Amino acid sequence: MAESENRISAWWVLPISAIVWWVCGFLPWLLQVFYEVSGIAQASADAAAGFLPLPFTADDAVVGVVVMALIGGLLAGVTSRLPASAGAGAGAAIAGTLLAIAATGGASWWLAARETGPDDAMPLGMLVITGAAGIVGLAAGLLASLGPAALRGLALALPVVLLDGWVWGLVPGNPVSPTGTWWILAVALGIAFGLAVDSRPIELLGWLPAAGVVWVLQAAGPALLAVQENIWPGSALTEDPLSAAGIVWDEIASAAIVSDGHQLGAWVVALLLGAAIAALRLSREATEEGELSEAWA
Repeated sequence: MAESENRISAWWVLPISAIVWWVCGFLPWLLQVFYEVSGIAQASADAAAGFLPLPFTADDAVVGVVVMALIGGLLAGVTSRLPASAGAGAGAAIAGTLLAIAATGGASWWLAARETGPDDAMPLGMLVITGAAGIVGLAAGLLASLGPAALRGLALALPVVLLDGWVWGLVPGNPVSPTGTWWILAVALGIAFGLAVDSRPIELLGWLPAAGVVWVLQAAGPALLAVQENIWPGSALTEDPLSAAGIVWDEIASAAIVSDGHQLGAWVVALLLGAAIAALRLSREATEEGELSEAWA
């Protein structure tokens, strides 16, 4: 009862999820602009053309847009746990995220239409990519927040794989692009592993299929880079956006059956870290239940 009383209203989730999607998800983009304005990082030739809420330059921003929109969607989906009612929280998180995507995309489109953006900007294509990645991230966040423990790991698989690209994007002058940094991947994987457990040790087995998905999706970074290399105004891939899905599929399918690039050392660190987090959570819950039973005795 006390926990429910401390929950916030679902109405608050609407603005919170919208803010979280853009401010937290696109934090690397916002910081890079600040770095250029403040002189910390060298400004590009197009930087003086004006600031867009979303990066629209296709040659080096496709991967970054996918990563940031997806991470933002994940964080926005997690806000659905804040209210006492899971259904109301999910509805508010969905509405807030879609509102943020529409508002941010609309503002970017309007600014680009006024020719304040770079000459090689591709507003329509980048808005489609932003919306699709944001919705995928939102679905993952909702499932990771409200779904059963066995599916939470699956929902966290793709965000975990792309997280190191988001982290590297915080460094001045560094693009938002997955680099397979093993220790960042291991830490993220371990945290996701530990948080996927609710109250029963048997739920640790629910991470096994997720580990397999993470193994496969570690090829997502190279696949996105392969798509990015083939996108420019007037390219065949730009004329047929659906072919991008074929490139991603081919890259991931070929990488799923080989061990190269999967960083086996990270798995050992991840499993140890995840087991420690899960054990700590389970022991703490057991202690709290024991204290509650004694209080009622």
